[in-house]
Amino acid sequence: MIQNYATEKIYHKFHPGNTADYFYLGNLTKIDTHTRFCIYLVCCILVLLATAVAVFGYRNISELDNAEVDIDELLCSKSIQSRIVIAENTTVWEKVKYNWNLYKVTLMRKEVGYLLIVLLYNSFVLAFYTMTYQTCIGHVFADRSLIPLMSLIFGITAVIACPLFESIVIFFNNRITALLLYILAIISYYLVFLTFPSAATYAESDDPTSLQPTKGLILLIAVLLALTDSGFNIQANSAIGLLFQSDSEIGFMLLNSVMSVGTATVFFLCSYISLYALLALLVVFCTLATLCIALDLFNLGF
Repeated sequence: MIQNYATEKIYHKFHPGNTADYFYLGNLTKIDTHTRFCIYLVCCILVLLATAVAVFGYRNISELDNAEVDIDELLCSKSIQSRIVIAENTTVWEKVKYNWNLYKVTLMRKEVGYLLIVLLYNSFVLAFYTMTYQTCIGHVFADRSLIPLMSLIFGITAVIACPLFESIVIFFNNRITALLLYILAIISYYLVFLTFPSAATYAESDDPTSLQPTKGLILLIAVLLALTDSGFNIQANSAIGLLFQSDSEIGFMLLNSVMSVGTATVFFLCSYISLYALLALLVVFCTLATLCIALDLFNLGF
């Protein structure tokens, strides 16, 4: 689970796109037609290569089904069991009713309700560092290359944080890890509160701030955000893997749906609420998510 999340962070943040953006496009104020065509051509080539790898590089892993029987039994013992075998001659309407009942029974568990809080918080943080934080930087700093540089630092830190939190969980436990993540998150939000004016989310502002915005401070906040984002996402992905072992498609559906809704909500609200109001929302959900993990409200025993 942790290795998969590290790969996801490499894909989303620490990839050649951000590197090219920083070194090639970072100082540009206007992208001409030739540059746009080159970017489009490179993206098309990458899509073709990715498709070729997906088609010709597929590896049959069915032979590994019995490699970790003990682990599978442990996961299934903690999973939300709701699946039954459907007869092959079942009609389409009966399958629809079965899937509806399956989703209803699985998603109405109280453990899933607590998991929704953690997923909502993760979606809010995702929207914050991919949209709101970058917008604030653009409204305060004239140097636009700071935005892709921040993304690179964020991605590198997120990848390094994955094995780091794995070691912390091994030597301590999830409660201590959750409290550590909470402290780092509150520090990062407080630094954002001290560094940017309230109106920085939707307009340039000359309002005084407690701390003078500097390049080093912006990158420090990015590091703290990456650490907490990685930690809470690892916790959420681990809970999904345990809770939905028997119904993995429902778990992934829930993850993607909540992340999409939460991100879209923050994107919509950023034009109407201040930065400080958004930070207050993040603090509230961070507190609730930390309580869910620290008190083991998922009843997973870790």
